Amino acid sequence: MQIQTAMLHVRGASWLHRLSPIAKLAWLVAIMCFAFASYNPVPLFAIVLAGLVMAMTAGLLTPILKVLLVFTPVTASMLVIQAIAPAVCSDDCTPATTIGPLVIYQEGISHGLSLTSRVLSMEVIAILALITTNPADLFSAFARLRVPYMLNFMVSMTLQLIPVLQREVQIVLSAQRSRGMKSHGFGSVVPSFVPVFAGAFERVQQLSISLESRAFGSSGQKTSYRQVRFGRLDRAVAILGLAVGLAGTVVGLIWWSADATPVIVLPVWATVAIFIVAAVMFVGIIVAALLAIARS
Repeated sequence: MQIQTAMLHVRGASWLHRLSPIAKLAWLVAIMCFAFASYNPVPLFAIVLAGLVMAMTAGLLTPILKVLLVFTPVTASMLVIQAIAPAVCSDDCTPATTIGPLVIYQEGISHGLSLTSRVLSMEVIAILALITTNPADLFSAFARLRVPYMLNFMVSMTLQLIPVLQREVQIVLSAQRSRGMKSHGFGSVVPSFVPVFAGAFERVQQLSISLESRAFGSSGQKTSYRQVRFGRLDRAVAILGLAVGLAGTVVGLIWWSADATPVIVLPVWATVAIFIVAAVMFVGIIVAALLAIARS
């Protein structure tokens, strides 16, 4: 249930919650552009640290860490695979050290750190924007930005239906527990799929009827009951975010690109520590999941 808690919108009155969704989207686009343009892991990890500090000031550090834990196998696998089989060099890779039969290459560790920092920087900022923004406000923000309403509706419904389906799974598991059935582990989740999907189809049918009754898909100006505030401070934050993103993208393409960024040479102890931590996080979570499935 950790995924369910992390993916829901977290209500609050922090400065991140009060910030307009448009301003948060501007900073998200800026960070994504910089992450794709930059290859240097130092500024990217600095963005990750800044995002965690912002989450701490807003009281959202725990939900952020829960979601990052879900994506840990993906990010750790990048570092592990690149360290032992780097894609940036073919036959002229520089061995950094050996761990048993495995050879750890300097170029692989450097490339793995770059990929990991890219993913983490986008993850942290995107999660902050999602959990501090009500899906209805996000829908109104996209509408204000002239996003096609069909695409807007698809994104908003996805963000709203995922927590609903997760909540229904929990309800079904509670019902199974009350009837003496198994309610823990992977084996308890499989029987819950049938009622959950049956309820999802019924909800889609009700949603389609509701949309038709409100003339969804008709031509004309679209209106919304919920309006997103976009004051002077929000406008200034959004403009600052776009400016920082533009400047960072230019700097990343010129000075921090793949060709301009030198290979990071770490001490042997640091290389071994990074590889072991990534391998434990990658293999450990997979083994834990397999054991949980076996026990179920």
